Amino acid sequence: MNTAFSNLGSLAIFLFDRSIYVREHRNGMYRPSSYYIGKIVQDIPFGIIVTFCFSAIAYFMVGLQSTMEKFSIFFAISVLVMLNSYGICMFISNMAKNYQVANVIAPLILVLYLIPSGFLINLNSIPIIWRWIKYISFFRYGFEALVVNEFVGLHFECHANSTIPQFCTGELYIENVLGFEADSLNTNIALIASSAAIYMILGYIMLRVFRRGEGK
Repeated sequence: MNTAFSNLGSLAIFLFDRSIYVREHRNGMYRPSSYYIGKIVQDIPFGIIVTFCFSAIAYFMVGLQSTMEKFSIFFAISVLVMLNSYGICMFISNMAKNYQVANVIAPLILVLYLIPSGFLINLNSIPIIWRWIKYISFFRYGFEALVVNEFVGLHFECHANSTIPQFCTGELYIENVLGFEADSLNTNIALIASSAAIYMILGYIMLRVFRRGEGK
């Protein structure tokens, strides 16, 4: 989640770069696609490095399963969540008229996506009127993928004489307590990746449509 909200600080940079793009595109220096691809190629590697540093510190500090496979999946999911946030910020910065508008819309969308993710509220406790948001929330798919990655394969100590419900495996805990599906890892990763691609494409469309008049 930290990797997603960190992109909010880049909104002002996105809008500053956009003003440069408008001037240079007006002078016929390059096409919108060249600018957009160059912008992504420039920004994404730095975002991946920052995400890796955060993941490497947080993952082992918290004490999650210390295997290379589990950490690699954790890191990959974190990168995909970061790319979704980056795509949304690009989309909003290309659509918004100025920084003030973008700085209101972007946090609002991210918080709206965060509420039904299962991170703050159990999915089964979300009011019905808000549950539809979970189907478009990349936070939800990212968090579910992280939870499944960590809990699948875990075994907990159970007591035969206990009077409260017990879940002796991570899979049972995921499905009965958190409301997630234990076999949904690959599906969630595919959905996060697709979501990131969609936001990137929408960002390019906004650059072409909303900035067309400025670039003439």
